[in-house]
Amino acid sequence: MSGKSKIAVTMGDPNGIGPEVGIRAFYDGFFEEIYDIVFVGSESVLQRANSEFGKDCPLSIIDPTDFTLGDIQEGMMSDKAGRASIVCIEKAVHMALAGEVDALVTAPISKKSIHMAGSSYPGHTEMLMDLTGSKNAVMLFEGTRFRVAPVTIHVPLREVPDLITEESVYLTVSISARELKKRFGIENPKIVVCGLNPHAGESGSFGNEEEKYIIPAIDRARAEGVSVEGPLPADTLFYDALRGKWDLVVAMYHDQGFVPFKMLSFDTGVNVTLGLPILRTSPDHGTAFDIAWKGAARPESMIQAIKVAMEICDAR
Repeated sequence: MSGKSKIAVTMGDPNGIGPEVGIRAFYDGFFEEIYDIVFVGSESVLQRANSEFGKDCPLSIIDPTDFTLGDIQEGMMSDKAGRASIVCIEKAVHMALAGEVDALVTAPISKKSIHMAGSSYPGHTEMLMDLTGSKNAVMLFEGTRFRVAPVTIHVPLREVPDLITEESVYLTVSISARELKKRFGIENPKIVVCGLNPHAGESGSFGNEEEKYIIPAIDRARAEGVSVEGPLPADTLFYDALRGKWDLVVAMYHDQGFVPFKMLSFDTGVNVTLGLPILRTSPDHGTAFDIAWKGAARPESMIQAIKVAMEICDAR
């Protein structure tokens, strides 16, 4: 391996915008001049994207798929595309675990397509946990304005209250605190925790999850030296988060944290998976089937995902 950090970039769902944003980020971010990038995906698909959206320069490609140009169904979900997405992730994770690459950056996949291919994973994070043998992981979104990590991820909203436990909140806070020190170099990260209910329950008037589970979890983390406060009402704390009061907001569920985050950092947000033995980042958008292969996809979030991975590698 050269002295430069080596990053594996998966193509994502070949029927979506993954190949396009990967190629555009490669050139627009000037990564071909600075870092060692290897694409993991269908060679014919990536070469088509390189020809249409890039500079048609030589690429470093590892192809673990049997997916060809003839299999592309632009903007459509399919079992073949889902299977290609899965094998690319599996190969890239194997490379990272073997030390062949320093980090993994994943382009977006279609959850429906991977389910059509036989996968039962709700998404990337759960797949990566299984492939790396990790018991716990945290999905942290890094933005230009603030960071967010949810306690629950891809679950129906009606199931969220049952998943808010002292242990689940504690693990999210403690893993985040540890990884903010280790990967982001923040000596004493300041963390704030959202309440689950309106007004953070208002002393039990609007629900008791705060008093039963969230406060004990915060007290437990605080006793271990973590700088954490809350629970605070989610409808007001983002005002202070935007002004840099904390290093991380812990939300109770997906949309509670990601609606304000994506409103402010949609084009520059990056997903960093914490708690894994490998470094993984990804853009914060989906497959965008409606604009796939039309030259309309914007690469900014993918550029940021690669940059964040590089910055963490360089710091490490």
